[in-house]
Amino acid sequence: MIKISNLKLNYNNQKALDIDKLIINTAITTALLGFNGSGKSTLIKVIAHLIKPNSGEIKIWGKSKLSLKDLKEIAVLLPEPMLLKRSVRQNFMFALKSRQNETKFNQIVPECLELVGLDETFLDKRHFELSSGQLKRVAFAITLSLRSKLVLLDEPTNAVDLATAKLFAKSINYIKQQYKTGFIIASHDEKWLSALSQNSIFLHNGKVCEFELKNIFSAKNGYLQNFDIKLPNSMKNSTKIAVNPNKISLNKPDSNISGILHSVSLVYDNSLLIKIKIGENLIKCIIKDANIGKYITGEKVNISIDESAFLSLE
Repeated sequence: MIKISNLKLNYNNQKALDIDKLIINTAITTALLGFNGSGKSTLIKVIAHLIKPNSGEIKIWGKSKLSLKDLKEIAVLLPEPMLLKRSVRQNFMFALKSRQNETKFNQIVPECLELVGLDETFLDKRHFELSSGQLKRVAFAITLSLRSKLVLLDEPTNAVDLATAKLFAKSINYIKQQYKTGFIIASHDEKWLSALSQNSIFLHNGKVCEFELKNIFSAKNGYLQNFDIKLPNSMKNSTKIAVNPNKISLNKPDSNISGILHSVSLVYDNSLLIKIKIGENLIKCIIKDANIGKYITGEKVNISIDESAFLSLE
């Protein structure tokens, strides 16, 4: 378990992270979601102890100060991985030695290479002989070979093709089940990530949000433009509003906004992401534990939005 409290980190007098309280279960796969600059990569580096926050506390497995042994239970893969200027074999050996697992080379390495779609002939290739895609696969395999208790992945599918992204997803699920490894993954590939994760954390401007900012609309004079929805009095001067997709209800007796069901997809285990077209706009809602067959695209639907669903962004 990771427990974060009153954590603040600044870059050049700009707030990068400002987290009052956050708990992350390290036994599952957790998604980190948010726009560019939201703080996802920074949070991963803080958890990995690659950067130190200005203030606050982070406890990992009940400890504020981790020993070297504890730190070795955390593996991290950054968006643009680099290999040592050696062969792939030597890179694997270097990683395994750091965990005192070099004697298990023949047990661990072939399995990890196979997980990312490579065979053992790659072991004798030098770093410069690998394509960018092969380098990313090798780096991913090396990260998995560490057999850490917690793996942090920052944009693992960045600049890889669909086939590689599928291999990575399959590898994550395998390692999680086989070795009881937890994952924290930051990615802009929401569809890929939602299929993997059991929990999600949404960041915006370094803060943890209650919901992912899927629905962002302009506001004027206290109304959500294009929807003619009156906003709470506290937001009468707001110009940009986010609407919590978890607080939008469909076809309830008090539903007073009509639209057309645009699409339905399964996200985060048993939840449905439903997109509804209202005029020229799409509004997204999350329905938990729903039957996907119940919703038919093209049908007319009515929605209602809870008063607490609105978040002022500007």
